[in-house]
Order: sequence, then structure tokens, then C-alpha cells
Amino acid sequence: MSDAPTVTVDHEGAVAVIRYANAPSGLISNKGAALLADRIGHELECEATRCLVLTGGEEGVFIRHADVSQIRRAGDAVASGTIRPEDFPASPFARIGHMLDASEKPVIAAINGVCMGGGLEIALACTLRIAVSSPNYSIGLPEIRLGIFPGAGGIARLARLIGAHRARRFALEGAIVDAGAAAELGLIDELAADPVGRAIDLATIFAGRHPAAVAAIMELAAAEDDDSAIERSMIRFGELVGGSREIRHRLSAFAKGSRPLEDMD
Repeated sequence: MSDAPTVTVDHEGAVAVIRYANAPSGLISNKGAALLADRIGHELECEATRCLVLTGGEEGVFIRHADVSQIRRAGDAVASGTIRPEDFPASPFARIGHMLDASEKPVIAAINGVCMGGGLEIALACTLRIAVSSPNYSIGLPEIRLGIFPGAGGIARLARLIGAHRARRFALEGAIVDAGAAAELGLIDELAADPVGRAIDLATIFAGRHPAAVAAIMELAAAEDDDSAIERSMIRFGELVGGSREIRHRLSAFAKGSRPLEDMD
């Protein structure tokens, strides 16, 4: 796996298009999440930027999923006492989620390909999700297949969109679906042949609205009842990976193998 993530930004008027890439794996590590968080934070603070589009910088990949080997190492660190489960809500992944939750500017996820695990958790924190209209790319939360669960607030954010019952079932099944099925469930707002182009078009409309009105809508529509649930889920995730040697072994075996996560039961 390459560990040379890159984050690039192009500006289309008042719209910032942020592209994350980590070829050839498409994974996101803490290093990649920190780079992405820094760039998102910069654009959210930039007065000239009125709307953001977040997408993948590789063909057919939004973000494949988090770096499982790093999750296993984090579990080892918890088990040895180097870090605590209570430290997990301070991770770069948590920072991204908090910024997107609190953003006064719309952030559109243009899902241009495979988007699972930690990648989908980031997309779920965005204001809208537009996915490529192709059955060839996987979207899902398959973590339960490795004995863990979405650890960056994904279950709570999914429940905001599709309701607690369906979110719980989706996570318990480790569901992986195509974009059409994701749209039917309500995970995806729109399908488009060119999700980045469609996201830019929509972002341009939002960017042209009065910024104070946009900020008010973003604030007033924000969820107010599940911030503690998101933090609690991150702590539970740390407890899980740190407290189970069996799970850390499974994570290590997966990280060293060649079998893709979507092929696991």
C-alpha cells in the first residue's frame, strides 16, 4: 500500500473542489485524514469560498476505506496503554466529521467511485451526496465483516438520513450496495453520469445565495441530539479494537492479505 496521500484543490469561482487520492490503494490513513482535514478547514475559513465539493482524485475511487492496518496498530496501542479509547474522538477522522457537521457552508460529496467504510463515513458527514450512476462501484459499511463497526460516527450519521432501524440493519449486515440501491435507501441524494460536474453546478447555485441565509439554514438544520452519540461510538470503537486480541488478529490478517473487503462474508 502506498502511504503518499495527496489533497489538491481547484477553485471554480466561489466553489472549492477538493480531491483526495492515495494511489494505488485508495485508502485513507490518519495522515491522509489530517491532510484532508487541514484543507477542508482552510476552505471553510476562506471568505472567498462559499461552497465545497469533496471528491476522489483517482478514477473510480472516492475513498475505498480506512487503512485497516492502522486500525490494528491503534488497537495494539490501546491494549498496551499507549493511548486510551477516550483519545479516539480527537483523531483526524473525528476532526473532519466535526467540521462538516458544524459547517456554515454546504459541502457536497461527489462520489466518483468506490466508497466504503471510513470513506462513506466522511461522505455521510457532508451536506449532500451525489454518486456516479454506475452499478460498478461499491458503497457500504462492511466493517462488521472484520469484527468491528464504523468507528468515526458513521452509524449515527446514517441514522440521520435513513432512520435508526434501517441504519442499524445496514451496519449489522455490513451492507455493500451499488449507487442505485444507495439512492433508494436514501444514502445518496442524486445519481449523475458526471457527479463532480453536477456537484459543481449545484454548489455554484448555493454559492450564489446570500451567505448569511445559507449559514442560518446550515445551522438550523443541523442535528442537535446526537453529538454525544458520535463521540460515544468513537470511544466504544477504541475499546473494541483495544480489548480484543482476536479482532486485532483479524485486522492484521486482512491488512496482509489480498482479499478485498467486499468479498468477505
